[in-house]
Amino acid sequence: MQVKIIALVVMSVLLQACAGSTASYESLVETKNDTSAIYLVVGETKEILSISNGFPGWWGFYPGVASVSPEVASVNCQEKGSLISADGEVCYLTANNPGETWLIYGNKFYLDVSSDDLPESKTKLVVTTE
Repeated sequence: MQVKIIALVVMSVLLQACAGSTASYESLVETKNDTSAIYLVVGETKEILSISNGFPGWWGFYPGVASVSPEVASVNCQEKGSLISADGEVCYLTANNPGETWLIYGNKFYLDVSSDDLPESKTKLVVTTE
């Protein structure tokens, strides 16, 4: 009986590791002049989100990120996969032009950058030439 319980616990832990996401943008946030933001230079590209599509799936919620002003900085997500982990997606942020904008986070299928009301889950982004 104990062997079955231990096997069930181990299997549950392993399966949970298959579906997850890494919010890489959190490590990019810096504080300069009392302003917390992601600071990038024009032309710079950084990973901001990594998503694994493993079991048990996302059950209707799939993490996503979008830039309110794509002309300042754009988000590009690419399908990724490996022999070790399940298929997934990696999102990169590219600084296009100097300026400030917001990155918003939430369910990929319901992110709305055209709305005047920004969600609470947002991060300021500052793009400079140097």
